[in-house]
Amino acid sequence: MFVLLLCTTACADDWDLALRRAKREDKPVILYFFTPYCTYCQAMDKEVLAENEINTTLKKNIVYLRVDVEKRDDLARFYGVRGYPTTTFLEPNGQQIIQIPGYIEKGAFKKLLTFVKGKHYKTMNLKEFLRKQTRVKLLQDRPEALEASCPVRQG
Repeated sequence: MFVLLLCTTACADDWDLALRRAKREDKPVILYFFTPYCTYCQAMDKEVLAENEINTTLKKNIVYLRVDVEKRDDLARFYGVRGYPTTTFLEPNGQQIIQIPGYIEKGAFKKLLTFVKGKHYKTMNLKEFLRKQTRVKLLQDRPEALEASCPVRQG
């Protein structure tokens, strides 16, 4: 058994309230487009979104809205959603940051949350952010790499 996130499936009022809340609290928005019969959606719910750290971040730092496409196909069309699941990240003002179609693995989802909640999208694109994160991780795991890349000059 897995824990379901305490959020509602989008209806018109939920959508409007989510955008107003995001703007008021200066939090990014995640729209998670799914269908009840989608195997990958069910797997992402169980394996990724129910994970404790991710669940906590979604509740605390993000305005998270699940969008059942069977009930809100207008939102799916508006955002150009063509398959499920699709995760759309928005700025607090509603402007789209990035959209990721398909199942997102747990580690990758955590990196996306860090990118969005830290507002790194304002200074770099996702590819640059991930490259930078990889370098930081490398330096933490292998401090000698820093010495090799930044030799100390003698004399």
